[in-house]
Amino acid sequence: MDKSVLVALSGGLDSTVTAILLKKQGYKVSGIHFALYTNDNKGKQEELYGVTQKIGIPLHLLDIKDTFDKTVINYFTSEYLNGRTPCPCSFCNVNIKWDVLYNYAVKNGFDYIATGHYVKKTSHNSVPRIKQSRDINKDQSYFLWGLPTKIISKSITPLGDFLKSEVRDIAKSNGFTNLASKPESMGVCFLRGENYRDFLKSRINTTKKGPILAADGSCFGEHNGIYNFTIGQKKDISNLPKGYCVTKINAENNSIIVGPWDNLFYNTIRLKNCLTPSLPEGYHDKIKIMIRGFGKNPQKECTILIESDNKATILLDDPAWAPMAGQPTAIYKDDVLLGGGYLYDYYNR
Repeated sequence: MDKSVLVALSGGLDSTVTAILLKKQGYKVSGIHFALYTNDNKGKQEELYGVTQKIGIPLHLLDIKDTFDKTVINYFTSEYLNGRTPCPCSFCNVNIKWDVLYNYAVKNGFDYIATGHYVKKTSHNSVPRIKQSRDINKDQSYFLWGLPTKIISKSITPLGDFLKSEVRDIAKSNGFTNLASKPESMGVCFLRGENYRDFLKSRINTTKKGPILAADGSCFGEHNGIYNFTIGQKKDISNLPKGYCVTKINAENNSIIVGPWDNLFYNTIRLKNCLTPSLPEGYHDKIKIMIRGFGKNPQKECTILIESDNKATILLDDPAWAPMAGQPTAIYKDDVLLGGGYLYDYYNR
């Protein structure tokens, strides 16, 4: 096989095994590493050169720190300051990582791109789509709902057919025992373990305090910045009645609203910036799908009403608890990812 593939390499287990698998399959493999933030230093690059030399592939390095800061970190900060709860990994995958990977590959003549995501590829109504992985506990399809079909059609995602334990075994059998035994990195990459509130505080010049109110107007104190709160939160609010939590974040008047936690069940949500490429534009009929993205809620059976202005109304068969404005919501048909959107409103019909 003489087809070339450009693999996004982080230096971690999954992307390394992706490169190993593709080389064994006969592809002409090259790796590329994106320097995203200031902590991504020379030591990391030397480590990556060691990995790629061991596999026997060339390594490309691309510094996109400024773009990452202006795009992902600004989005992360702005969403919290506007009373919304962002998902930076979903935003970054679509707007930075896969987009930059695709454009670099096209510019430099690569046939395919590849990543270490636990997802599969399929087609739905003749449209290339992402599908949930074999290892459902590691499935990352939720973060890729916004990928355009041109990128999906050029991508290879070999880990979608493997369990995480099998990926570790592949790494060990190819001489990467240390990588195979490393604990998984969790959380938002650019925080590097730092509390997100402390990170936000370092990016904000001033903190605007405001009231913590109940629906009847009674005051439970003063907050130290709405970015410190999310829907359903009880922590850091003193004197709350039993069963109370944050039920609304009002950025317009800089207030936090609290109330009973069981007031947070909603059976209707609305999405904007909705991407459903496998459905006709302006499609208004009802279809049964699966949806997820509501904190700890499992996937929900629902009906979706597609609107012509890239919005959608989701009618849930069972209410979801604590939907959060700003959170991406992924739309599935069985295990095939059809698209998604950003949650901006919720209510009970």
